[in-house]
Amino acid sequence: MELDDRFRPNASFLEELEKWQRLEFPSPYLNARRLEAADPKARKRVVGVRHEVLSLTMHKRMTSAQLEAFHSDLLLPSRLLLCLIKHPGIFYITNKGARSTVFLKAAYDGPNLIEKCPLLRFYDNLMALTCRTNTGSSAGISSKVTI
Repeated sequence: MELDDRFRPNASFLEELEKWQRLEFPSPYLNARRLEAADPKARKRVVGVRHEVLSLTMHKRMTSAQLEAFHSDLLLPSRLLLCLIKHPGIFYITNKGARSTVFLKAAYDGPNLIEKCPLLRFYDNLMALTCRTNTGSSAGISSKVTI
């Protein structure tokens, strides 16, 4: 797990992180009704489910409102941002305007998406052919171009 260079964790945070990483990882696809909400395995499952949901998207990011829409279907707690803030090595949260966006850190190298899906590569190539600059799909910001 890579933490931001500017992030200076204290000793207690590092201890908690080490305990977290040693915990058994419950599959995000298993039924969550067997786990109690206070159980650390349940917290690890929540992080795994959110990671899985983000990894299934094209841009590897979603707004917090979009992620909240899944909480009842996937048996997740409703306090999304609190859960994500506790894991700065896995998720990156940006607050622009009135909404926050959650990025999957492992999918990005700086502002660039590491592995683009073929549809995003096609879109970038199309924008290059039409001589329009597109900073959107690489950086995870959608540009408003009608084709």
